[in-house]
Amino acid sequence: MKITTILLASALSFGTAVIGQQEMIPAPVQEQNKEVTDQELEKFALIYQDVQIESQEMQKEAIAIIQTEGMELERFNEISQAQADPNNTSEASEEEKAQITKINTQMREIQSSFQSKIAEIVREKGMTVQRYQEVYTAVQQDTELQQKFGALIQG
Repeated sequence: MKITTILLASALSFGTAVIGQQEMIPAPVQEQNKEVTDQELEKFALIYQDVQIESQEMQKEAIAIIQTEGMELERFNEISQAQADPNNTSEASEEEKAQITKINTQMREIQSSFQSKIAEIVREKGMTVQRYQEVYTAVQQDTELQQKFGALIQG
C-alpha cells in the first residue's frame, strides 16, 4: 500500500521537512543564487534520484512501524489528519493516542536518519545541502528548468 502525503506531512514534519520531498527545509530568506548551470542541474538530477530511492525506503520503514504498533495505515492517517486540522472531529481512543505517540517517536528517529543520509548523499555528489535546496526551489519556479530536469531524470 502506498504511503500517503498525510503520513509524511503529519508524522514526519517535526519542525523540518524532508529534503527532496514535496516539502523542503525552508531556505533562508536571504538572496539566493537563482542561476542554475546545466552541470548543476545534472548533478541535482542524480542526487534527486538517489533521494527518491532513500525516500521510498523511509516510507517502507514508516509503514512497518505503523503496522508493528498494531494500527492500520488508514486509521493512522485519519487520526494524524484530525490532529492537524482543528475543524476535523475524528476521535481517537486512549489506546490509539498511545499508539500514535509511540509511532511518532519512532518516525522522528527515521526522519533524523533519513535527513543525515540525504545530507551525506548530497555532499558525496559534490553539492552543498543549501545549494541543493536552492536548485530544488529554482526548478520548482522555472518551467524551463522543470523541462530540462524532467528530461534528465527520464534518461
